[in-house]
Amino acid sequence: MYNNAMKILKKSALVFLSFLILFLVGIFIFHRISLEKEQASLTPMGKTVLVNGHKINVYVEGDGPETIVVLSGAGIASPILDFKNVSDSLSKKYKVVIVERAGYGYSEDSNQSRDVMQVLSETRQALSQANLSGPFIIISHSMASLESLAWQEKYPDEVKALIGLDWALPSSYEDLKINQALLTVAYWSSKIGLLRYFPEAFYIKNQTLTESERQQYKLLAYKQLMSNAMLHESQTVKENAKKVPSSINLKIPTLLLVSNGEGTSFSQSEWQHYAETFASEQSNVQVIYMDAPHDLYHYQNNELVSRIEEFLTE
Repeated sequence: MYNNAMKILKKSALVFLSFLILFLVGIFIFHRISLEKEQASLTPMGKTVLVNGHKINVYVEGDGPETIVVLSGAGIASPILDFKNVSDSLSKKYKVVIVERAGYGYSEDSNQSRDVMQVLSETRQALSQANLSGPFIIISHSMASLESLAWQEKYPDEVKALIGLDWALPSSYEDLKINQALLTVAYWSSKIGLLRYFPEAFYIKNQTLTESERQQYKLLAYKQLMSNAMLHESQTVKENAKKVPSSINLKIPTLLLVSNGEGTSFSQSEWQHYAETFASEQSNVQVIYMDAPHDLYHYQNNELVSRIEEFLTE
């Protein structure tokens, strides 16, 4: 009787597994066909330049005398649309440039190293190819802190000011626990096409977009979320954090806008302590705490832009 029960159980498991495989194969085929069709509906915003054999998208808004370069955090399918409220507001006074890294937005994916110096090199080449020259005001979010810190150390003459939108500082990565298995599952789930069955709110955080903009964001998310470049960035971020300085050139004024920690894996006190410690011995670093989650530009955009403009006119 026990043997019969085990046979039935094994047979049921085999049937279930076969059904699951067929189901996932069907989703994958539908996903690949859809991607081909959707390519024609993607309407690139910005200028495409060639960097290391890959197409990188550079978006420019406004024509002010000073140039702001915006660098998004990790895992943003469309940096241009994600930061639309910020760029729309700041472009009234400044030239705002959004460089979409490899595997982000309208840029091509890449299997090349995501070492922080490689990423910085690609950003600088993209700006040069787009005929944009510094010194730049750099506004960066979360993980892009690492690229910003590397930039100001290696090429200080190219950086006029730094503005950190809830920077994930190098010290925070020492304590961050990264689940590599979960990253791999997320990567393959995206490649198979499971993202199509997730609610939009899972990957579109900017709730002020028009319907046509939301549609573009969705198509970019289906194509780019957990791209090869995004996966490699996440896998190497702790090593990258060890390669950048934990201080800023004294000649470069810096503003850190810090969240309440929601959306990070840290408590409010832990998260804000990283910024407090980082700035404690640097007279050129100003810290402002905001009662908003990690993507604070989606929650308090007007105050954020006001703080940035005040800082830049001091």
